[in-house]
Amino acid sequence: MSHPLCVTDVGSGNPNGWVGWNGKAIYIKSIIDPSVQHVQACGEAIRRWNESVGARFLIVPDQGDHTITFVEKTSQEQPFIDYPHAAGLAYLYLDHPKIFIRSDQVVTYHQWVNYYAHEIGHTFGLADHPIDDINSLMSYQNSGRWLLRPSKEDIDSILGIHGLKTMKVKPEDLEGIENITGFWQWDRYENHGWKFWLPHLRKFSTIDSLVPYEVYKIKAKIEGLLGYGRFSLFVSPKTNLWVYL
Repeated sequence: MSHPLCVTDVGSGNPNGWVGWNGKAIYIKSIIDPSVQHVQACGEAIRRWNESVGARFLIVPDQGDHTITFVEKTSQEQPFIDYPHAAGLAYLYLDHPKIFIRSDQVVTYHQWVNYYAHEIGHTFGLADHPIDDINSLMSYQNSGRWLLRPSKEDIDSILGIHGLKTMKVKPEDLEGIENITGFWQWDRYENHGWKFWLPHLRKFSTIDSLVPYEVYKIKAKIEGLLGYGRFSLFVSPKTNLWVYL
């Protein structure tokens, strides 16, 4: 059995990824409409996308550079009256796409997450794959229906769409990093040791990618701002805790 039909309407929008991409990081506000009954599945799909691409494209509940709105409607409501065989639909209008999922389907929790995760893929410029010869969340066939997050192939496609070599953000990519003498990943459980990054030991340091919302401990030479993307935080010669947002 194939994946239920997914409809994508690019309208006047951009089918090739996020509008206004700055080459570094964008923050995408998620609006979960009150019509959404499967909030947990929607949230899990967002979380799994963040785990895969969040270092560059972080989907957040608060203010963002762009917005995705998630909506559920029954088969007796638009847009599903016009698309009665569709499980989901993505309207890609500029920087405010809307994702519709048909709420009166009798499917498993796994499938709800898959539907949401699949539709999120369209907002990143990924197209449907109606054949089963690709390991992609966007495939209609078994290879896609069992995925709950973007595959390596999906991530590679997003990198190509947005002109990136990697999703990783290294400490030296930060604004104001020249003011930092040490950068340690916070060991919240105090039993795994601290991963560190020192400018003069880049080849040997163990932090090679920053994790969104992770806490880091930093040491600055002088007072200043340290940031990446949307946020910059104040640091000083005294040891600070700093959160990569």
